[in-house]
Amino acid sequence: MEEGRKVTPNDVQRPLLVCTSWAPVNGGVPSCNRSLAIALAQAGHPVVCLVERAGTAEIRDALEHGVTLVSAARTPAGPDLMLPTQEILDLAPDVVIGHDRFTGPVAWAYARHLGRSRFVFIVHTAPPEIEPYKDSGRAAEVIARREAVTRQLAASADVVAAMGPRLRRYAADLLSDDSGPGHVVRLDPGLTQARGVTAQVRRSPAKHHVLVLGRTDDVVLKGLDIAARAVAAVADRYSTAELLVRGAPKDQCDSLHGRLARLSGLARGRIDVRAYSVDAAELHRDLVRSAVCVMPSRAEGLGLVVLEAIAAGTPVLVSARSGAAELLRELLGRSAEPMIVDVHDHQRRDTAAWAAALDGVLRDLPAALHYAGRIREQLEGRLRWSDTAATLTSALRDDDARTPAF
Repeated sequence: MEEGRKVTPNDVQRPLLVCTSWAPVNGGVPSCNRSLAIALAQAGHPVVCLVERAGTAEIRDALEHGVTLVSAARTPAGPDLMLPTQEILDLAPDVVIGHDRFTGPVAWAYARHLGRSRFVFIVHTAPPEIEPYKDSGRAAEVIARREAVTRQLAASADVVAAMGPRLRRYAADLLSDDSGPGHVVRLDPGLTQARGVTAQVRRSPAKHHVLVLGRTDDVVLKGLDIAARAVAAVADRYSTAELLVRGAPKDQCDSLHGRLARLSGLARGRIDVRAYSVDAAELHRDLVRSAVCVMPSRAEGLGLVVLEAIAAGTPVLVSARSGAAELLRELLGRSAEPMIVDVHDHQRRDTAAWAAALDGVLRDLPAALHYAGRIREQLEGRLRWSDTAATLTSALRDDDARTPAF
């Protein structure tokens, strides 16, 4: 809803959000889903979220924010989101929201099964941008298959949305053949303030940790090699500079550590690889003990970790090939430029560019922390999940007169 506007009975939607998990165990999509669900609940909507498994702690966390969690139906093979649960059918949601290929098909199936529910499809990925960097040997095949699914889901959607400017542009281009409802709604993420964070400028940390935060399954796509080589390039100038990676699968921390040491030449003692975690306190500690958080992705549809770092008052360096960089430039103009670094997909040029950017932060860390504090202040009132929810509910109101797709 618009800021300050009260929800009236005629405005209330009963949304069902479908996601693989409530806690962000799979990165950005569950994190986005959780924040959107909470914002919709705070706006006065009775929100239900269907997940594969909901533990006691997750159910309690959701309820504290006004969201009801429902676990998927159990089968001998495990939880199955596609199998309709009686609990969801009895709740009779009038809006079903699915995320990209991950839960878009499930939301589509529920909307069809429920009959009168509208289907909202949210785009989170741009396969042509990311698949070439995964070295699968079948990028063209994967791109074609995933785009076909996106077009089919969009064709049945009452509202198609995309996260941020880069993904909205991609989705609008993909659906320009009228395979969707005719308009792609842009949903900008909010700046989520971590508990215990004050508005004060952060103090300089004891060591110069350079943090890469997020899942590390695709080293080349996420630019982990760029980060490691850039830290190695400045290591002689900054004796406490270390690469801190948070996001590896538990059984791959050691192998990733060795790989980054080999490809960068950085001493093994100056690389710290930690397992992926959904512990908010643990992630916050990583952010506030780091001198800078870097996201050197060769392609990134959005990049929520950048906003998490900004919310913590931590300096950031972000790939120019990301939706986050586009969003920052749009909102901040030239003030955003110190945070944005080009990625050329060329080892020597990328190492030089990111090493220079790191040097710019570490050379005068107190100044970098003051700059990060100013950026946070400028964005706090402009990136709010309440506005994200309002944009979505406004799109649904605009769709009220439209004939249901099913």
